[in-house]
Amino acid sequence: MKLIIQSVVGYMYKVLKNELDTSDFKSEFSAIRHGDYYDFITSIGKEIDFIVVYNKGRIEKETNIKENDIDYVGLIKSGESLREFYKKCYFKFGEINDSDLSDIYFEKAALYELSLRMQLNNKRLTKNRVTLENVINRISELKKLTDLETTMLHKGRKFLNFIKRPEKLKSDWNTVSSDFDKAYSILVSKKLTIE
Repeated sequence: MKLIIQSVVGYMYKVLKNELDTSDFKSEFSAIRHGDYYDFITSIGKEIDFIVVYNKGRIEKETNIKENDIDYVGLIKSGESLREFYKKCYFKFGEINDSDLSDIYFEKAALYELSLRMQLNNKRLTKNRVTLENVINRISELKKLTDLETTMLHKGRKFLNFIKRPEKLKSDWNTVSSDFDKAYSILVSKKLTIE
């Protein structure tokens, strides 16, 4: 099942790779990409659908975002805001056809970053914005990943960096997308995904 967040962030990655001006959406995109659902939802301002949350033996009915919500709850609560954000972005940028990567790569890249951040944030180790490089290093320690697995996860991170700053790519998209495929398979095999 496709998550709304992978479509929205995947689309924004495609905007970045095609070097379009994202300045109108800089703070919202930064918040959602870093898994800061509180800042994202409050900046968009959409109401949250009624949900029920089981928390420490209590059932709570909620329609508000809380700064201390775990990432998965924040993700669920952000659904309407994500839809609103996507509409605004699509209205500005329209349909984008990328000549190097399919939409699947952009969407998997979105899941890659958000999944890794969620793994760390849900352990309550930090709610501060941390570089993806440090997120990977910390998860590698926690999950006792091998040096090779850690290196591959960093190659996946570099693929995201090339999407965000395509002018830095010195090889070709086939090479770096192949590296990303290997990194993503580690994410799946180690059960580090959102899904």
